[in-house]
This record gives sequence, structure tokens and C-alpha cells, in this order.
Amino acid sequence: MMMRLSTNTTSFSPSTGKFREAAAGIFATKTSFFTSLQAPQGWCNSGRISRFVFPGEKISRPPSFSSTISANMSLPSKVVEHIVFFNVKEGTPPGKTNAMVSALQGLRSLDTVLQLTTGPILHVTSDTYKYTHALHSRYKDKQGLADYSGHPQHLSVVKELVLPIVDDIFAFDWEADLDGPMMPAYGALKMTVLNPKDLAHPQRFELVEILSGYKSIFPTIGQVSFGENFSPARAKGFTWGFLSLFPGVKELEELNKNEEHIKLQVEKVLPQMEKFMVVDMITNLASL
Repeated sequence: MMMRLSTNTTSFSPSTGKFREAAAGIFATKTSFFTSLQAPQGWCNSGRISRFVFPGEKISRPPSFSSTISANMSLPSKVVEHIVFFNVKEGTPPGKTNAMVSALQGLRSLDTVLQLTTGPILHVTSDTYKYTHALHSRYKDKQGLADYSGHPQHLSVVKELVLPIVDDIFAFDWEADLDGPMMPAYGALKMTVLNPKDLAHPQRFELVEILSGYKSIFPTIGQVSFGENFSPARAKGFTWGFLSLFPGVKELEELNKNEEHIKLQVEKVLPQMEKFMVVDMITNLASL
């Protein structure tokens, strides 16, 4: 039972090993809430970074850990992303942990759930936060998420099987305008939350352009998603949410080891962040 989480709230120095290690865990996606930005005068694109997208445009499975969606559901291109990180208390009997995971996974049968997967974290690197398990789910809209959150089955699982064995919960939600139909199944995912510094307009524009073009730069990523959190109560001050989905753990590990990915994060992304947190999760433990 494992996933990868990396967090940091300290200042960054590109020459440090910790900075480089953290960079291997960062990823990015596309944006919808930044599409109102206009390019600074004289702005030009460079290298392989894809251009920023302006208003009206779009940017470009085991029994107990399945991420597939119901066969009778269509594959939307607009979704609400919901991620939750849990820290199971030390000394919790494995049976209780497994019961929590199984019950959470059972929530994928609820009508408003388009997609849901939950399980243990692959690997954790954290200075500030500690989490052992995560959940990712998708909904058609905010109302779908609200219906899921208030459903008696969900409330019962949280009250009876989650809260008694966890000592910290992190939750984060955003609306995503995907670059295509929702990926019907995935074997691994990278969930990232960020809190950027107050940036000048050109710096923010460049950062968004980098993040929005990530999938085109790194084709091992199957789908990306990017948005601004609309549920701050349990988000610990993080404001941006990013998601990368991969066909399997092989593609996830290829990205994590990619020198271009690491360099891009070290030089362009992480220096612009006050803090960040990254979780890598696989949906098929048999692939380890």
C-alpha cells in the first residue's frame, strides 16, 4: 500500500539536492481560469513550450483499485476534480485501513460519480505534511460533487470508517476544462497543489504557459487538468490544483526521471511557488 507525495514550504535554491528532488515530483496541466490573461506586449513563445490559450479556446485496475467509469456514462470534457489526502494514524490495524479503502472505493457506485479511485500512497517526501492515502474523483459539475458529499452513504463511510482512524484530512476541488473527452481509465496519477508567489504579469503568464503546455512536452502523460480551488476550508492555503493521468506506473516513472521535466521545474516552476504538495498514486498495485 503505497503513492508519492512531496511537499515543501521553504524557499528554493536551484543548486540544492532537495530542490532537484522536489522538482521530480511536480507536474502541470492546462488552465481555464487564466484564459482571461492577455500576452504582455512583445511576448513571444520559445522552445517546445506550447502557446498560451486565449478566451474561447481549449488548451491542450485491480478489483479494489479501479479507476474505470460506468459503461453507460458519456465521457465529458468538462469535469469537477475532487482530491482528498488522508493520514491514517500509526498503529491502526490493517483490517481497519483496508475497510476504509474498500468503503471509499464503493462510493464510485453513487449516481453523480463519474470516476473514483482511492488507495495508498506510493511514496512520500514531505517537510510539512504527512499523508498515507488519497482519493481522486470526478463529477459533471459542482452540484454533482455536492450531491456526493451529502449522500447518506458517503456521510456514513466518513463517520464510521474514516474519521476514527485518521488524524489529518486535506481536500481540494477545482473545475477543469479538459483537452479532450475524460480519460476512461488510468493506471497512475499525479496530484499537485500549489500556492504561487505574487508574480508580475509576464512571470505569471510564462508560468501558466509552461503548465498549460505540459502534456505536449511530455507525451507519456495521458491527460492533464488544471484549475483554481473553490473549497478552501481544508486546502491549507493552497490555491492551484493540477492533475496528470497516466496509462500506467511505467509512464509515471518515466516522467519522474525525465531530465527535461526536472530542469523545467527547477528553473521555471518551483522558484515561483511559496509552497507545493505532490502525490503520486497508482490504481493497480499488481503493476509494482
